[in-house]
Amino acid sequence: MNKKTIAILVPIFVVLIASLFASNYPDILEILTINYNFDNKAKITPLLFTNYSFPFINNQHLSTFCSGITGLFILDFLHKVMNKTIKFFTN
Repeated sequence: MNKKTIAILVPIFVVLIASLFASNYPDILEILTINYNFDNKAKITPLLFTNYSFPFINNQHLSTFCSGITGLFILDFLHKVMNKTIKFFTN
């Protein structure tokens, strides 16, 4: 196995394992909005990553896993764009 394959498979494996432990309970930001009644003022907008999952996938674990993989791709893309931008302005 070459390094590129390992660099792709390890993050996917980590997301797969981490998605099994994803919590259904609200995080601290959600708890604060509930405690200070900001949730009543919030607008409901349809989002792709509602509750860290895809709403159109019925299996909760698969939905969370796919959301995590999509997040990895987004982070990789942002990392590459920022890296190229920094190299462009520093040269």
